[in-house]
Amino acid sequence: MGDKKRKLAEEATSPEVKKAKREDKKEEKKDKKEKKDKEEKKDKKEKKDKKEKKEKKEKKEKKTEPEPEPEPEAMDVDETPAEKENQEPSAEPEVTKEEKKKEKKDKKDKKSKKEKKEKKAEEETNTEAQPTNGETEEPAEQDGQQHKKNARFICFVGNLPYSADKDSLTKHFEKITPVSVRVATQVDKPTKCRGFGFIEFDNYDRMKTCLKLYHHSMFDDGKYPPRRINVELTAGGGGNSKDRKSKIEAKNKKLAEERQRNAKDIQKEKKRLEQVEETGVDDYAHIHPSRRPRMA
Repeated sequence: MGDKKRKLAEEATSPEVKKAKREDKKEEKKDKKEKKDKEEKKDKKEKKDKKEKKEKKEKKEKKTEPEPEPEPEAMDVDETPAEKENQEPSAEPEVTKEEKKKEKKDKKDKKSKKEKKEKKAEEETNTEAQPTNGETEEPAEQDGQQHKKNARFICFVGNLPYSADKDSLTKHFEKITPVSVRVATQVDKPTKCRGFGFIEFDNYDRMKTCLKLYHHSMFDDGKYPPRRINVELTAGGGGNSKDRKSKIEAKNKKLAEERQRNAKDIQKEKKRLEQVEETGVDDYAHIHPSRRPRMA
């Protein structure tokens, strides 16, 4: 029994048997393809036959539809052609007269409505032109409150190390007490910073001090060596739309101009102090430091 099994196994593994199996598989694939082609051809033929039948039915229905009866059947009535000619034109002007009357009424109604609306608008403008002082002050205050609610005071913080997180950023800006601190992290590694973040304040003054004092300040979280960070203006909402980018560019342009002016004022003040040290005379000693740049 063992010899028979070996012979069968050897025959099965022989190259001739393998070739025969491959040919059988190829023939099976060909048969399947031929069957699919035949089925597709049948489906196409059936669809064509259905379309042709529909077209034939439509043609037959068009042919069987009753043709419109000719108008001269009125000749069966005992009337002369002269009477017909007199009757037909008389019917048309009656219809046109009625339509004209309706159109005139509609026009009159529209004019009266317009006049009423104009009168109401004039009365409203007159009443609004002479309001009391209390009425004028209330809407102005409401507009100011709405503007304050909509306004957001956000700063962009750039050039942060990859180790920066919310705690280290809040510690760096703890003296100004920001309302919210967000650090942009990587999608794959949520603990790794992408190098920038956002800080939001509750009023304009704190945002201004942040831009003035913390721009180019040294950020040290103890993990990376200290580095100089950038603090710039940004717009709320997020996204990369053209309107948002143009707003941010305009804001930062003004900020850069203001910083250049402040740098010039600081240089002037340094020169003045050097002159005071050399000469020992201070011409602006009696003037407040905030007004000295105007006097120079």
